[in-house]
Amino acid sequence: MAWISLLATLAGGVIAMSSALLVERRKTQRETAAERRKTRRELYARFLAAHAQAGSDLRNIAATAGLDAGERYRMTRTAYTHCYASRHELELLAPHSVVRPAEECSRAVRMMRDAVSAGARLDSDELEELTQRYLELRLDTRSAMRADISADND
Repeated sequence: MAWISLLATLAGGVIAMSSALLVERRKTQRETAAERRKTRRELYARFLAAHAQAGSDLRNIAATAGLDAGERYRMTRTAYTHCYASRHELELLAPHSVVRPAEECSRAVRMMRDAVSAGARLDSDELEELTQRYLELRLDTRSAMRADISADND
């Protein structure tokens, strides 16, 4: 008879320990998911800000008259420099649903960079088309990022 109470105590201890472990595991999973979402949110903001700044700088360079070819080349390369770090981080940390449009967005900014470097002016049809393409791709990228971090569900 004494063994029944011992067995019941042991079973109660196992149930209590199991439920405590389960609660702790779920709490850890929630915290990990929240940290991952926060990291991605910050990364996505850096990516979009760097590419927006590069696009703006490139358009300013294209509007600047009197630049020689060497100076124009250096300035366009410098304008895109800040995009590299966030692009590489994104390739490591983001899902493919975000990486694909982000790569296209980054490629569009590089095409703007190359056109401005080659002498495209702000009022040229080429730069206007490249800028429009970049802006469309940036919106696609932002939508993919928002979907990934569930920004509309917060």
